[in-house]
Amino acid sequence: MAHGSTVPGESGYERDRLRTRLVVIGGGPSGVSVLTHLAEQLAATQQGRTTAVEVTLVDRMGETGGGDGFGIGIPQALLLNDSVATTDATGIGFTAWLHEHHTRWVGRLADDADPRVRTWFAEHRMDLDLGRFGHLFLPRRVFGDFMRHRFERTARRLAACGVVVHVVKGEARSVLPTAGNSFRVAVSGIAEPLTADFIVLAPGCLDTAAPPGMSAHPGYYTHGRACGQPDSDAAMARLLAGRPVGCRRVVVLGSAAAASEVIAVVAASPAVAQVLDEVMVVSTSGRLPDGQPTGPDAPFTCRSLVRLRCDGAGELTSARLVGALRADVERSRTQEYAIVDVERAVAAEFTASFRLLTPAQKRRFVDVDYADYQRLMRHTSPPYASAAARLAASGRLRLVCARVAGIDPAPAGELAVRLSDGARLTATAVFDCRGFVGVGQTINPLVRDMVASGLARPNHSRRGLVVDEHLQAAPGLFVMGPLLAGTSQGDDHIWSLKNVARIHVLAARVAARLFDLITQDTVGIGERQ
Repeated sequence: MAHGSTVPGESGYERDRLRTRLVVIGGGPSGVSVLTHLAEQLAATQQGRTTAVEVTLVDRMGETGGGDGFGIGIPQALLLNDSVATTDATGIGFTAWLHEHHTRWVGRLADDADPRVRTWFAEHRMDLDLGRFGHLFLPRRVFGDFMRHRFERTARRLAACGVVVHVVKGEARSVLPTAGNSFRVAVSGIAEPLTADFIVLAPGCLDTAAPPGMSAHPGYYTHGRACGQPDSDAAMARLLAGRPVGCRRVVVLGSAAAASEVIAVVAASPAVAQVLDEVMVVSTSGRLPDGQPTGPDAPFTCRSLVRLRCDGAGELTSARLVGALRADVERSRTQEYAIVDVERAVAAEFTASFRLLTPAQKRRFVDVDYADYQRLMRHTSPPYASAAARLAASGRLRLVCARVAGIDPAPAGELAVRLSDGARLTATAVFDCRGFVGVGQTINPLVRDMVASGLARPNHSRRGLVVDEHLQAAPGLFVMGPLLAGTSQGDDHIWSLKNVARIHVLAARVAARLFDLITQDTVGIGERQ
């Protein structure tokens, strides 16, 4: 097994020309999960035989499991969006790993000097000591450590099967098909392109371009810049302290999970709290995701969704289904339930009705109506919800129901957020948490190149790529993770794919297909069905 920042160029390829070459682009959970499933299949079937395969994992930061969301340098104050039980729902093995390595990861949390980590640790110390993890929203770094350990075990298992493994730190810039039914992958920092017979494309969530003139502005923050750096809260505090008292306003654009995380970072940082006047959240919903149970002890009963499925009146359409969902959610709120109180019951009824839609109506939902579903069912972790509640109680949180028209530089180095109704909000800092809007708007150079060259095509929703039943964008080019958003065919209806439990299942499917192709005795190098 070889681990390094470079791999052999064409000279190395000539030496290993009898090996099938698999390149995995992206060092997050999606790509590593595919490799883990593939290693399990090879180990179970090869029975001591050597497998002539070479695997190269390419990641911009050299990550081997964490990716951007769970990277090794990410602050421990940032939490998972799902509980441990939800994350482990399809058997990825997270819970078992937590117990096995309990002393190490709990000890690291205990030693963290970040006041936000200390607060979280103190609140959950008893559950951590007793090994009661299922309901907890753990730090993302802990899950990243689990995935990195999982890759190490996978690499050892692959090596035992004779598979050569390389890790390359660099950004994949382009993919070019060759005449021999293989690919050439250009990677920054690598002189010679990598040659691949198969590719797993798993770059994670794709960033969009900053508004014109904003990328270099010190007050413009993407979610990654705000939350992905260890000293981000200190930089925010310095920026705010440079403004007069009464003018230290932060504007957060969007109200999904990313916005909740930014608000929590701001609210829970003592350095920021000392110099902050106001946080203004601008979104089309005008509300933040629920995170704390608030309703009665009695279970909530869906009426509109049940009636829709049982009365049989008229065609069951995506629009009617979402309308029934909205009616039940709104009724739950009038009864003082939060979405976290009713999520399980509502999701079960929605799923039962969704199965009855025609294929055309399922596609309609995935392409269009999914956005309403996500807004209605949106929720966040309890600690993040508590942070927002504390900020609101201090009188420094304001929610604005509006659509953003643009962002402009303002006098004295500030920023002005233009709203669609003509209003303008002046802010010291703007946190753009509106999220990824489509493959056509991404600044990811690889995806842009593949779409421009025609190697891959945006799907009908334009939020992901067209794939076949094997999740291939082209023969031998497999897609995993958020780039599958907007897939609707057969039994696959994917409007969003950031859920680790579902990624684990889909990764097994991709690995099974790769295993079949790699181990076909009658198929030569580079030939694919």
